[in-house]
Amino acid sequence: MTAIPKPETHVTTLTPGPTSAPDLADLTRWFLTWVTDEGAINGFHNHSVWGTNPATFLDWTSGHAAFSAPALGAVALLLAARPDDRAAEVWRRMMRFQSSALQDDDQYKHVGFQVGESATTGLIHNATGSIGLLLGLKHARHLLDDAEVDRIVDVVRRNLVALHSFGGGRPAEDGTCNQEYARVWVKLLLSEVTGDDSGLAEIREDLDVLIARHHEPGVPDADSSGTWRQAEDRVAGGILEPAEYYGLMIMPLLLGHLRLGEQRYLDEAVRLCRHVARSAWTDADGQTRFHRYWYVAPSTTLKSDTPMLIAGMGLSLHGIREVCRVRPDAELEEFMARCRATYAHYQAPAGYFASATHWGTEADVAPSTAWHAHDLVFLADDVEDPGQDFWTTVLTPDERQSVLMTNRAVWAEHGVHWCIRSPLTAGDLHLYGRKDRAVFGRDFFAWTDKEPLDDELRYPEAPLFLETNDGMRRVDTSDRPTDVSTLGTTYQGEL
Repeated sequence: MTAIPKPETHVTTLTPGPTSAPDLADLTRWFLTWVTDEGAINGFHNHSVWGTNPATFLDWTSGHAAFSAPALGAVALLLAARPDDRAAEVWRRMMRFQSSALQDDDQYKHVGFQVGESATTGLIHNATGSIGLLLGLKHARHLLDDAEVDRIVDVVRRNLVALHSFGGGRPAEDGTCNQEYARVWVKLLLSEVTGDDSGLAEIREDLDVLIARHHEPGVPDADSSGTWRQAEDRVAGGILEPAEYYGLMIMPLLLGHLRLGEQRYLDEAVRLCRHVARSAWTDADGQTRFHRYWYVAPSTTLKSDTPMLIAGMGLSLHGIREVCRVRPDAELEEFMARCRATYAHYQAPAGYFASATHWGTEADVAPSTAWHAHDLVFLADDVEDPGQDFWTTVLTPDERQSVLMTNRAVWAEHGVHWCIRSPLTAGDLHLYGRKDRAVFGRDFFAWTDKEPLDDELRYPEAPLFLETNDGMRRVDTSDRPTDVSTLGTTYQGEL
């Protein structure tokens, strides 16, 4: 993004620039503004691959999501590289919250993500909860006492037992590929963290079953393999996994290679990496983007690029980098470099990334802490030492208001307040929330019978924009210092 200063307002337009990597301090600072005093990672849970969010399902959850837990590993890695007592205390709260948020059956709470609290069971979000906890222990267990480490390990073990409700704890024939692999990743991380190898034979069987059941060689070329999202689609046709999920498959295969000495697992991991890299496309801004998915059927192979996320590439990129550390690969390294440039290009001054393109809804602009958590896993490992001033920068509040908009949806945030609004007369988005609250609300027209918006959720002097033939113009009269970023439109200033 290129900043163009104007009085009290900075306008950023999405134009190709020389920046080759995003600002990690700004990203980390933005992410931690959503962490509560209790350690919950709140957020607006925008699933920008499927285009839905809790409001879609009339669920008003903006509290913790277990899908955000991989950030525990990212923050731990940063703390290991650059210790800081203030940040360590935040991380301990995050670890404590995730490991204590258990239902009576030992599944984690807050496993609904884009459906909010409307769902209380699910394999993937339980698995990512444990992945986050175990990555946290892997990188920074020295910041916890032994009793706390033992408690967290016990929680992960109990959660794995609870997940026997999915396939008896093993890959189910009707299971979703990335979710089944994510459970195997938990098993491998648990073995690594505890030194307990008693489950390795089971892990070998799990990996062999998943490869045979889900892998599809030859997409998009002979050196690549995709994975069927649902194995049953092999017969009549269906989709392969979207690109952002491949890290959940690559990492268990790589760890299986390292722990079990099986070269074929590394070979399969490399083929999945090539699937992601060689299926990528270049958008109108010249940026490298993840593809959405391939549709494969007898005698038919079709690719869908859009609509597709930008924030959320991180776990797949993490898997690709870990593979390159074992088997260096110039093509994959170059692909990762282009993806770093994509992050930088689509990063708002406040630190978050544009969520997606081509939805034409709030899914393009509303930043999800969960997807950014996955990006942190990749980007936090980009530097050996984030720098002496890193945590001071991260923990210093950003006083400016941030806006990201298309001509159909506007995201704004300032302090604890956030909102998603339509441009004037161009829709009915009136969503309001606070980063420190687990629920958000919708402001309905005054002439309806709906309950009024809770005063606590109202955004003081929320910015309002008007779409015109020559671009977006600001209608409100607030003089609050603001960074305005645009996606697929132009900003022409105040009326």
